[in-house]
Amino acid sequence: MPAAPAIGVGIEIGLAIAIEQATPPNAEPEARYRSRPPIPIPTAKLVSRCLSATTVNLLVSCHVNVVACREPSMSRIWHLVISLGLTTLVGYLVYRGVPDWSQALQVMLHANPLWIAAGLTFIALHMFLRAERWGVLLQPAKTGILRKNLISLTLVKYVVNVIPPRVGEVAASLVLARKEKIPAASVIAASFLERVLDMMAVIVLFGFYIVFFAPHYLPDSPRGEEIILTVRRHSVVVFALVSLGIALLLLLLRSSRWHGWIPAPVRRMVVHFTDGFRALHSGSAAARAVVLSVAIWLAITAQLWCFVLAYIDAFPFAGALLIMALTVIGVAIPTPGGVGGFQFFMNLALVNFFARYLSARDPQSQAAGISNGCYVMSMVPVFAVGVWFLYREGLTFSSLTHLSRDAEGASDQQVSGN
Repeated sequence: MPAAPAIGVGIEIGLAIAIEQATPPNAEPEARYRSRPPIPIPTAKLVSRCLSATTVNLLVSCHVNVVACREPSMSRIWHLVISLGLTTLVGYLVYRGVPDWSQALQVMLHANPLWIAAGLTFIALHMFLRAERWGVLLQPAKTGILRKNLISLTLVKYVVNVIPPRVGEVAASLVLARKEKIPAASVIAASFLERVLDMMAVIVLFGFYIVFFAPHYLPDSPRGEEIILTVRRHSVVVFALVSLGIALLLLLLRSSRWHGWIPAPVRRMVVHFTDGFRALHSGSAAARAVVLSVAIWLAITAQLWCFVLAYIDAFPFAGALLIMALTVIGVAIPTPGGVGGFQFFMNLALVNFFARYLSARDPQSQAAGISNGCYVMSMVPVFAVGVWFLYREGLTFSSLTHLSRDAEGASDQQVSGN
């Protein structure tokens, strides 16, 4: 089943969280919570599984999404049902360890509106920078792409990605290809390259945190030490592998001799796909894409920082860097909109690294309220504006599916014509 990689990732992480949360830590101050025994496995195993699974999910997602767009409707329905079931499981297992949900709700509702407004400003900047980077990566395929198309379809990506099987990149790429008359394979390849650049930027910023800030914000618990060591180890491995892949890709872009090795029926499609990576061959375009990628994730970090400051006074920006790096793992879990995973990993960061900024009486409930508030403020505005752009473009989820099938038919005709 084409959806198997994403569902496999979800089940792997769901089982890991189930083991982790089956017996939550006995850190709660009240007696009724201390009756639970300690966790049976170290958190490092959970984080390690999540990192491995979500890295694979990020790298293969474009291929999976292309196939998912073409699945029969029943297969897509099963994908949605399984994903919703996973969401229910993860949500139950993650939130059962929160001591006081009424306290968490009170924390969530009492946010400073000025910091919320500042966070929303960084969300707008983040989306604008993403649209700019998409245009830079597509310059080899076409110059002068309308910025309004890039911005509106960037937001459409987010709307479509909320609903499994997360085909936002492919759907938005097909629409942009049709509007700007660019080969669809080139636009999809540029979207895949965006994910690679995102991964590299997150790892670089996490490395910056480790070198310059981690000594000043030591873990508050043995669990925190396990988390930081596990993420650091996997980050080094992933960075090395992705760097090697980019180096090999650059070698391929420097020559066209390998075109002759590609079977004639698919040669044109493969060449169009590699055209989506040609921005890497231009020094200025590659530099702009890298700078924009770092700026995107700094904007996301600033957004999270503002939202946390809406609940906690004097929270450090360095803390938002760590929260950003950990929540990336959670959002990659294939649940609708990353719900559950985002809150789980943000709670890990707050309770195990920044407990000094939380209530000594009940840090878990306070962290749950903050993470849920940050999730709502991060997702709802983007989703609302994205839906408006979706319908302004005259698109529906059904029309996006038909568009992907039309693109498949055109590709098949192109192949048979060769």
